[in-house]
Amino acid sequence: NRAEKYSLKYLSCSILNETVVRKKPCGKEYRSYVHRVNYCLSRRISKDKDVDVRYNEARKKAHFGNLQRCGSVWTCPICAAQITEGRRLEVKSGFTNWLNGGGSVYMATFTNPHHQGDNLPSLLQGQKKAFKKFWEKTKVVKMFKDLGYKGRIVATEVTHGVNGWHPHYHVILFFDHDINAKALQSFLALEWQEACRKAGMKIPSLEHGVDVQDGTYADKYVSKWGLEHEVTKGHVKKGREGSLTPFDLLRQSEGNPHYQRLFKEYADAFKGKHQLFWSKGLKKLLEVDVKTDEELATETDKDSVLVDEMDVTIFELVNKYRKHSEVLHAVELDKLDDGNRYFDLLWSLAEIEADEIRRNMDLSAS
Repeated sequence: NRAEKYSLKYLSCSILNETVVRKKPCGKEYRSYVHRVNYCLSRRISKDKDVDVRYNEARKKAHFGNLQRCGSVWTCPICAAQITEGRRLEVKSGFTNWLNGGGSVYMATFTNPHHQGDNLPSLLQGQKKAFKKFWEKTKVVKMFKDLGYKGRIVATEVTHGVNGWHPHYHVILFFDHDINAKALQSFLALEWQEACRKAGMKIPSLEHGVDVQDGTYADKYVSKWGLEHEVTKGHVKKGREGSLTPFDLLRQSEGNPHYQRLFKEYADAFKGKHQLFWSKGLKKLLEVDVKTDEELATETDKDSVLVDEMDVTIFELVNKYRKHSEVLHAVELDKLDDGNRYFDLLWSLAEIEADEIRRNMDLSAS
């Protein structure tokens, strides 16, 4: 699982290699990557310190210290795993608190017609505009008030299939008592059609524009965030029935310009967007403390012990030859049988680099 995430991160970096010129406070110009995933686990936090290699005895897992984390939930498979797992725990906590207090929860999905060739940023902008108009509609506000509505959590997802990009909203709705899900769906479908029309979007059918499921389905949806075999959340997991998630596009992008272009289009469109939206006052109502993406991405094991302070020159070889996962795995195996795989691996990287230097010198001499 970890090896796959690192492999996907390397692919993401190779696709999202665009740079721009920025200015430091002193006015000096420098080049910087547009997407921060390129800096993740490849640059030190403090240039005065080496790279820590640490091991957590309880979890039997190794990890790096003093390396920058990008905190990108959309484009970095490694940060996405940590962030979405944190989000899963936050939502699950609020979900459980609300049900234990006698409330009810429903899952609503909002979608629009989409076709091959549709522009993803335009689809997202149009849906956002329609969604805003929907929640401002007097009929909608009144209906939800009458039903004992207390708040919502909105997740934006996107897949790609034969009909092109398919962005959609998953909305977890919190009510103070049980409601008729099918009746609510019929009402919302009509209002969603009207909101889409006013926003200039393609109008969805009554059958497919809105879907409302009871709390049992919503519970399954929330619970499956963080399942190890799916990694986490919608854009990371594997798609179904021919529909590709963004990380499916990334998995198929190696040597394939078509999927590379699609993944970049997705990355550019989602850059800077929040993964989840909580309606005002809901976090307090559900007694949930929500952390930032950066906080979740940079959380490290407090109980870990230092294994080695890796010299920056050696780490540059680990980075160059893309051996992050192998290094951590070697540490974990060594802890099981007191082996020497970790230092053997570092030595092998040094030998590979020395051979390359010698070859380059021979070529220069010839």
